Amino acid sequence: MKRLLINLTLILVLAACSSPPPTLSLPPTLAPGQMAAPPTEAPAVAPAETATPLPVTATLSPTATPAPDDVPCPLTNLPVSKSLLESRRPILVQIGNSNPERPQFGLMQADLVFETIAEGGITRFSAIYLCQDAPEIAGVRSGRLIDLQLVPMFDAIFVHVGASEQVQKLFEDDRHIRDSSLDFFRNHPGFTLQPDRRRAPFDVFTSTEALYAAARERGIPVPGNPPPQLAFSDALPSGGVPVSAVTVKHHSGYWGRWKWDAGANAWTRHVTNDTAPTTDAPHVDAATGRTLTAANVLIIQAVHTQTDIIEDSLNSKSIQVELIGSGTATLLRDGQLFTGVWKREAVTDWFTLTLADGSTMMLHPGNTFVHFYPTTFKLDVTQ
Repeated sequence: MKRLLINLTLILVLAACSSPPPTLSLPPTLAPGQMAAPPTEAPAVAPAETATPLPVTATLSPTATPAPDDVPCPLTNLPVSKSLLESRRPILVQIGNSNPERPQFGLMQADLVFETIAEGGITRFSAIYLCQDAPEIAGVRSGRLIDLQLVPMFDAIFVHVGASEQVQKLFEDDRHIRDSSLDFFRNHPGFTLQPDRRRAPFDVFTSTEALYAAARERGIPVPGNPPPQLAFSDALPSGGVPVSAVTVKHHSGYWGRWKWDAGANAWTRHVTNDTAPTTDAPHVDAATGRTLTAANVLIIQAVHTQTDIIEDSLNSKSIQVELIGSGTATLLRDGQLFTGVWKREAVTDWFTLTLADGSTMMLHPGNTFVHFYPTTFKLDVTQ
């Protein structure tokens, strides 16, 4: 009996050892230089004008353990490699925002985006890139007067497609811009035309990698001076008012509307225009197919003055924004609205932002979308 039990045990052990191993699903082997396919949740958009918004995703604070050499990005407070930050200089890209130019490429990868009334009821974006890379940025457009304020503020490499004659003359007379421009109109490197994806004049594409290479090719110093350090805090300030949406009405036929998404912990951007003035639709980033989000929305109210500078064939006049002085500042963060004051003394300064109680207006770590808004305009707030 003892021998029988031993034989049965041996049979069972041998059967177990001969069972096939579990099947593992391995990724395909890539040839040298071959790139893996993009994730299925963020498909490529083609053509850009027909982009369908995908679910909102937002990362407003670091979720992974920072690397040993990581430091806070001065423009977002999110971790970035110290060596990478020290090798860079902010890039300001002028991006159009008329109806046929939406959705744009690369706005979601910007650390800061400024929206300014340009002329004729349209706005332009000035996107600042430093701590994130953007493989595609489009459509790059001509410069405006606001760039005379923003380029010195960040000591930025200025990326644009020419400018009107009078504005171009102002650019050439300004050392901050003259010595740091990458201008497609002047056949500078760093740009590609992609008429199969965008019709002219909206078909000028670039990337942060191409722009840094082009800057070095043209002898533009990289890195430059240290960028401004914005003030951040994870803690929610006191004195805020809970709101669900805020509409920034730049023109009677064009609104930007920010809606609070508690699930994503982000403000989501929506737009309306004169073809559908009572409704809004998600504003999509064509590079990702996703709705634009922001950790912070900062509204700087300042005097806007129409100049005699002609910007287009319709004789639309350029707008000057007075950003030296002080005025009302409104901050949206964490589903709340905060009111305070902005001050700025010199063209190279970032804004000093103060709450009503005299404390510093602190941004939530993450990206910020800034509106320059006339003092005579009102915000539409939904609580």
